[in-house]
Amino acid sequence: MTRRLNYKNELGQHMTPVTIANMLCQQLPRGVTVAIDLAVGDGALLHALRGRWKKIELYGVDCDRERVTRAARLLGPGCAGQGDGLTARLPSRLNATAGRTVLIGNPPYFAVESRDIDLRLQRKAFPGVSSKHGLRRIEMTFFSRALIEARRRKGVVAMILPSAFAAGIQYAPYRAALLEHYRVLKAIEIQDGGYRDTEATTILLIIDTACRPTREVEISRYTVSEDEFAVVYRGRISRDQRLDARYWAGAHLHQMKAPTLGEVGADISRGRRSKAEALKDSQIVLHTTDLCRLEGRRIRLPDLHLETMESNDVDVMAEAKDFLIARTGTRVRWEPIEVAAGSAPISDHVLRIRAPKGFYRAIKASLLHPNFSNWLASISKGVCATVLTKRELLQMPLFAMQGKCNG
Repeated sequence: MTRRLNYKNELGQHMTPVTIANMLCQQLPRGVTVAIDLAVGDGALLHALRGRWKKIELYGVDCDRERVTRAARLLGPGCAGQGDGLTARLPSRLNATAGRTVLIGNPPYFAVESRDIDLRLQRKAFPGVSSKHGLRRIEMTFFSRALIEARRRKGVVAMILPSAFAAGIQYAPYRAALLEHYRVLKAIEIQDGGYRDTEATTILLIIDTACRPTREVEISRYTVSEDEFAVVYRGRISRDQRLDARYWAGAHLHQMKAPTLGEVGADISRGRRSKAEALKDSQIVLHTTDLCRLEGRRIRLPDLHLETMESNDVDVMAEAKDFLIARTGTRVRWEPIEVAAGSAPISDHVLRIRAPKGFYRAIKASLLHPNFSNWLASISKGVCATVLTKRELLQMPLFAMQGKCNG
């Protein structure tokens, strides 16, 4: 952390805008008397808290001397110190103040080589979680230390993290551990960015370490451009569910009493080769662009089994009565397409849904159901390109079988 960073290229997001700092401040519980920021930057987050609590004790740490100087100028003498936020000793005066302590932060977002400090702090904060991806993410280690320090003080954590933490598969073990071991009060999806010169989207998590876990969480959406705050869900969340507002805007669809694609035994497979890789072998695979060109919801394929015999052991084939949908893209068609006849290999940007015996009609009716597009919007994710995962597609309720027993 002491090495000099190329700020724009490596930190992933910039200093916290005033609108986001003020929103964070308003969402904290009452009675905060001490606030600590382990990556203080220019001090915007701590300064917003002083606007709400005039007599609050503030302290921030940062590895960059210039940022510490700016923070000290804004916050006052003794409120900012230079050091590594992951290891810096905190002043003893912060322990003596009566009232509640909050660990706030908008830490740097970038990848590092996994170190002992990352492993030690993350293991302590997230028991049982082992993730190579998480150990390489510096923001996860800052989050871990914030949780540990707050737990010592029976305090609160308010941390701004990349939106991937709320929805990404790689962060699923962390989300599960967070809900299992901590009382997550709020998860606030910050929309419209708000960060200068970046495309970073974020989520604000507010956690009370003094309370027992309940998994009762308030999910909200904050639109920066409109300075608009909206609660989309209040209720229980299971440890394997996401924390983003997009997902919970479709809460009624995720909680339907209907069997899912996975429960009825549907097979969902992703193509194994890219379009470019197939072209190198002078072969053709069915790609998202082919689905976009269709006028209807069905496609007739040439029978390419014989022509692709050499690659059939590595390709995923689409055949009659299969359903196809784009897996990722920016300008693709997000509608399921039924294969009417023929067969062809699919690209790695396409997912194939194959119905088990006895469920073809129910799956077809569910994919054509009015609820499908709303459900799809709630589970898809991504900042630059939209992504649909096999794991979440398997959890799609069969809308046509609502209220019926599984199978």
